[in-house]
This record gives sequence, C-alpha cells and structure tokens, in this order.
Amino acid sequence: MSIEEVEKQIQVINTYLSKCLWMDFEFIRMDGGDIVIAGRIDTSYDEFAINIEFGTPFYISSLLSWHLDDSKLFIKLIVGEEKQKIDDEYQIEKGNYIFTINAEGFGTAPIVIASKNIKVEIVNQNPF
Repeated sequence: MSIEEVEKQIQVINTYLSKCLWMDFEFIRMDGGDIVIAGRIDTSYDEFAINIEFGTPFYISSLLSWHLDDSKLFIKLIVGEEKQKIDDEYQIEKGNYIFTINAEGFGTAPIVIASKNIKVEIVNQNPF
C-alpha cells in the first residue's frame, strides 16, 4: 500500500469521526493477519458504525476499549524522526507504517499500531 493510499484512508477516518459527537471503540478481531477496531455510538448498541482494519500488523500498544476524543484527530500517520524513533525503540521492521490513535482522557495518543496497510469501512454514514 502506498503512502498516498494510507493518507487517503486516514483522511476518510478523521473526516467521518470529526462529524461524530462521540464514539466508543474496541477491538473486534486481532491476529497475525489483521487487527480490526470498530466504533459505535454506545456499547449497548449492537451495530458498529465504523471498522478500521490494520493489515499484516507487526506491533501494537493499546487500550482494550476507549472513547473518541473529539478535540483531536482520531488517527495520525507517524513519519520522519518520530517514526524512526519508534522503529528503533520497538524494532519495527521496514515496510510498516506507524499509526497513533487518540483517546479521551489522554494527553498523548495511548495507542500505537505498526502495520503494512490500513482500510476503513463506514458501516453507518449517519450514526447520529
């Protein structure tokens, strides 16, 4: 997946979530093939509104569930010196992208995922 394709998926995610008043997130699948996080307007509501799949994951440091912090971008692609620092610290293999995800109540992004690609599925265009 090219960096342009990754940036496009991130833009779709951030644009969609910028229109949401709140969203609860959790992992719905995690294995060597992919990591999928999903968001819904309430944990008591069965239907997810957004699914984000990280393909061929290499590294993850995360909360198990969290709430959207609507004052910040939800997801960010890490590049440059910051990426190199994470690559070195966690021995991330070449070819992986580094993503950080913000959560309510944290000053810095508490979620870091390294994977080869990302794909978003908007399940509910208008969850509110």
